Amino acid sequence: MRVKKRWKTILCTGAVLVLLAWTVYAIFKDQTPGQLATALFGADWRVLLLGPLLMALFICCEAAATHSILRALGCAQPFRRCVYYSCTGYFFSIITPSSSGGQPAQVLAMSRDGTPVASGALDMLLVTIGYNTAAMLWGIAALFFAGNLTEGLGGQLGLLLGLGLVILAVMDAAMFLFLFLPGPARRLLFGCIALAARIYPALDRTGLEKMADEHLREYRRGAQLIRRAPILLVQVVGLSMVQLACSYAIPYVVYRAYGLSGYSLWEIAALQALCSVAVGYLPLPGSAGAAENVFLRGFLLIYGEALVAPAMILTRTLNCYLILIITALILFVGRMVRRTALVRNVPKKLLRHDIQTTSMRRAS
Repeated sequence: MRVKKRWKTILCTGAVLVLLAWTVYAIFKDQTPGQLATALFGADWRVLLLGPLLMALFICCEAAATHSILRALGCAQPFRRCVYYSCTGYFFSIITPSSSGGQPAQVLAMSRDGTPVASGALDMLLVTIGYNTAAMLWGIAALFFAGNLTEGLGGQLGLLLGLGLVILAVMDAAMFLFLFLPGPARRLLFGCIALAARIYPALDRTGLEKMADEHLREYRRGAQLIRRAPILLVQVVGLSMVQLACSYAIPYVVYRAYGLSGYSLWEIAALQALCSVAVGYLPLPGSAGAAENVFLRGFLLIYGEALVAPAMILTRTLNCYLILIITALILFVGRMVRRTALVRNVPKKLLRHDIQTTSMRRAS
């Protein structure tokens, strides 16, 4: 198992490095470092300041969804702590393949604040449903808003986009099926496991069925929560729509920072939504390498050959790398504050223990 995980990490890292190398080549094949630097510093940095504000709203939207869900579950946390959970999820999602580390890290952070693990897992389930639904709705709407700009996504990018939309639709349909029709969902899931076990006899069928029952139990709890508060799911999907809109608007901020005009906010945001769908399911940390290459091709018509590379660098910095650094600092400060508080509380606990021990001795 460890060997397989190690090889998976090596292959994932290798793929990221190859894609990043190809990105660097694509950036510098038609311009010198001096020309790139001139273009980067030619953007209006006052306009670019809107980028971090939009990404702060991105973080707060997920925090608001978590705050509402935990309150409905009867284990409410202050909004500032929900912002911390959102920062935790963003950081670990970016640095792990397929964003696999974000939700476990968030559940762990919630449990440290006294939230039951089951409630934390249910919160992540509903947030995921909201996020996937919003991404699918944005993707479908973007096909109409982007207009002729979708021509730049033809060929291989068009294939990635189509596959991404299909994966989103299947995942969303499966989650709603598990949520509201648990009986048919269980039969379908167990049938798939049985078929897989026939194809691969070495498969641990019993273990997979047990794991499936555990996940279905979470979905049943989610369905019960939604029946008690039916508006909750609509609220979570709405917040996810706003959250993704903040991220999709970043290329337009860069577009205006260069003083460009001719394309609307809706067109550019729609194109960014399609690019995100095309690379979102790839098993790469933060879609590193793939997102940059897709941007260079998809936004060529928007920025032109001279500005598409610096625009890509500024966009990825604003909606990914800068926020990654900020969330890392927030997590570091949060961990230091918690450690300091624990150290301060230890002497008090020891003092109470000594007093109780002395009192018992005197009493005896």
